[in-house]
Parts: sequence; structure tokens; C-alpha cells
Amino acid sequence: MTADQLRPGIRVFVGVTDPCDPRVETAEEVRDRVLRAARNIPADQLGTCDDAGFSPFADDQSTSRQKAFAKIRARIEATEQAAEALAGN
Repeated sequence: MTADQLRPGIRVFVGVTDPCDPRVETAEEVRDRVLRAARNIPADQLGTCDDAGFSPFADDQSTSRQKAFAKIRARIEATEQAAEALAGN
């Protein structure tokens, strides 16, 4: 998707953390994913989310509650870092 394909007022949310990967991404890794997405999506139309959620099935044990919150913290911190970097450009 490119910026010229987006209608005004539409926000695109990009999954930047992997809930199936037990490793918690660093904020820097996630920030870089956000900045890559910002190459094609205007910053004011870009949102971040977790890729697919943390409990798609009732018996899903792939990510503990503690790791899920750590991944969410990394996403929030990374989004703030990316916003600061994009504001400086």
C-alpha cells in the first residue's frame, strides 16, 4: 500500500509484535518495524497493534500473560520512539 492509495481520514494499523514468538521483541526492533511501515503509510494515518492478538483460542498457551504485557510495553515504547523520529524528519 502506498500513501496515494489511502483515503483521507483512514488509519492503517500494522501488526508490529509477534504473539506466537515467545521471545519479547526489543523496543528498538519494533521501532524499526514502525519506521519501515512509515515509508509507505503517512505517519498521521499509521497505527500500531499486535499481530493477531494474544489469545486467539481458549486453549492457547503460546504466550504467557507476563510476556504478552512485555510485548505490549515494547510496542508502546517503540511507537513513541518512532513518532519522535518521524517528527524530526
